[in-house]
Amino acid sequence: MANKSLPFIMYPICFVMGFLLPDIANAGGAPIETVQHKFDAFNRHDADAIEGAYAVDATLHSPDDPNLSGNKPIADTYRKLFAAIPDAKDNITLIESVGPHVYVQFSLTGHWGGAEDKPIVARLMSVYTVKNGHIAEDDTYYDRKI
Repeated sequence: MANKSLPFIMYPICFVMGFLLPDIANAGGAPIETVQHKFDAFNRHDADAIEGAYAVDATLHSPDDPNLSGNKPIADTYRKLFAAIPDAKDNITLIESVGPHVYVQFSLTGHWGGAEDKPIVARLMSVYTVKNGHIAEDDTYYDRKI
């Protein structure tokens, strides 16, 4: 005959493990902190720190770069953006996380070529997957008609 007390023992264990496993999977740092670090580096125009925030084999999917792989090429896209918009700044309006995924709504502001008469405001949404304290995947959405 099966032990009827087994479910009463297993449910609490499974419940507790459900809270612990996401932390074990992201032992390199909390996912939301990793993504916040990337945004802080962006606002400093620190492409080297952005490169370090992404995993070596990270992927970026966006309207302009549908399948970019590697932290160096990803950082290079930011270097190009900083050259084109020297006062670029990201303003986070919402940041939330569930497990290894971080969801960010933000706006990019600045001026094309630094010219005061060429302002830019773009609304974006990004979904990041963080593994071992680094961004492993970045799915970013925005309207290219800005």
